[in-house]
Amino acid sequence: METLKHEGPGRLGLSRVNDKVFKTPALVNIDFTLSPFNSYFYPKDFGEYDFNLAPSIPLSFYTPRDIIEKALKRLYEVDYSRFNALYLPVVRDLKYINEFLEEVLSRESFDAVYIGNSKIFVKEYRKFVEVIRLIREKDPNLMLIIDLEPFFYPLAVYLGIDAFDTRSLKLYDFHKKGFTQFSPILWKEEENPLEFAKDVIGLVRKALEEGKLRYLVENFFYTQVHTGVLRIADKEHSDYLEKYTPIQKDTVYFISDASQNRPEVIRWRQRVIERFKPPENVEALFLFPCSAKKPYSHSRSHILYRKALKESLGNGIYRVHELILTSPFGVVPREWEWLAKYDIVVTGHWSEEEISSAAELLAKTLEKYPNHIPIIAHLDEAYVEVAERASEISGREIVFTKVKNGTTSKKSLDSLKETIKELDLELMVGKEDRIYRFYENIRKVFDFYFGIGAGDAVLPESAKIKGSKMLRIQVDNQQTGTYQDGIISVTPFGMQRIYEATKSYYVKIDFDLRGDVFAIGVNEADAKIRPDDIVGVVRDEKVVGVGKAILSGEEMIKARRGIAVKVRKKA
Repeated sequence: METLKHEGPGRLGLSRVNDKVFKTPALVNIDFTLSPFNSYFYPKDFGEYDFNLAPSIPLSFYTPRDIIEKALKRLYEVDYSRFNALYLPVVRDLKYINEFLEEVLSRESFDAVYIGNSKIFVKEYRKFVEVIRLIREKDPNLMLIIDLEPFFYPLAVYLGIDAFDTRSLKLYDFHKKGFTQFSPILWKEEENPLEFAKDVIGLVRKALEEGKLRYLVENFFYTQVHTGVLRIADKEHSDYLEKYTPIQKDTVYFISDASQNRPEVIRWRQRVIERFKPPENVEALFLFPCSAKKPYSHSRSHILYRKALKESLGNGIYRVHELILTSPFGVVPREWEWLAKYDIVVTGHWSEEEISSAAELLAKTLEKYPNHIPIIAHLDEAYVEVAERASEISGREIVFTKVKNGTTSKKSLDSLKETIKELDLELMVGKEDRIYRFYENIRKVFDFYFGIGAGDAVLPESAKIKGSKMLRIQVDNQQTGTYQDGIISVTPFGMQRIYEATKSYYVKIDFDLRGDVFAIGVNEADAKIRPDDIVGVVRDEKVVGVGKAILSGEEMIKARRGIAVKVRKKA
């Protein structure tokens, strides 16, 4: 199976079996055929099906260990060479599952794995996530098939399932139960399980195509199982979800408490800690609240904040820095405001989790600034508590302005100006400070995407910038990249400079680059690569092309099929 597009471990895929080609997520008996369970004791070769299940023993989820061990010994002796699908009976002790997969997959190749006992162990939230992750990370090319009701489809696909067995849905016809949008809470007296399954899988495919699968998952929270499984995935397997989540390009909608732990949020917080470095000429730091309008600087409130700074400091604004406090991202440096694309319900009420996570991130961010510079907070409501906690955690003193009737009232803005005056900030600013900050606004965005040092590599002090809206960056008369409102591009020359400076975002090959890079041809890939990242294709330490990653870096190494990098520019 080839991966075409990711959202988290969920993926749009392409499966080729014999002469049949179909896209996933898919349904058994709709998109492809699957043989019946094949008993170890009475094995058969169901050659007429697209996927022919290998013989297995029907172990239950609660099978005792001694029976499991005897069964596995027998299954190791099976000749799997004539079968393209493996039946995996999931048992409570997952070490047996791992051992079985290690043994069988090391000597045989399959197109699919059918995960048995799913309707039992889906209620064991932790094991459900662990099993799917275990199999997916063993072999990214395996199509994972499972038997679950349609209301589980969005969540299961998001975690890494590729196809669903629809044959058991006939039981709902027998019981005269018809699915509704709110099943299993509400049912209707109409036989429709297969049609409902087709509708839901169509919705899942659409969500994947548009990058809104997580949004769909959070709208299918109909049982405690949904909530429990996603919570375990978010809290205990955030690295698994994040590594397959494409870099954010469009607005993310935060609609529930579960949104606070989305992979995009986790990634943002990590990058603030790891990839943000304050400008070197900072002599004062200001903390402001976020705004509903994005980017913040286009909002009425931030226009007023910056006007107050300009009136108080003049050109001294080029020697101060701004951090915006927000939920759920926590902290947004002013240079990254174009990258913080999100929409959230604004009520003024923050949960304890929102406050504590934002405070912890702010505290870590404050540690990046020199100890001698003043920190001024122009905040109200829950933002004040975030800053106060961050001050306690970091040990940094924060001066709070007197805010009344909101941060944009005349009295509040006058207090901001008065606070600046009382601090007696004498900021000596020259032309070089304005140029430096202009360059830094661009450099920080490249740092966000590639790591600290990338911005300096693409835009060193000797660089020239041409253009007005779309800025073209040149070094030694060669273009390194472009920048416009937080959107960047990189040339092979620019990627070479990034690679030499950071040794990151590379995909190494050992052949002449003629087109796209397929996974089978990848020798090495940076583990930091995420789907949709800009990456450099490297041969003999030279960047020979730049393209868009289809797979994560880790996935590129393990996969044997499909495109790893869509090459856009060759050197």
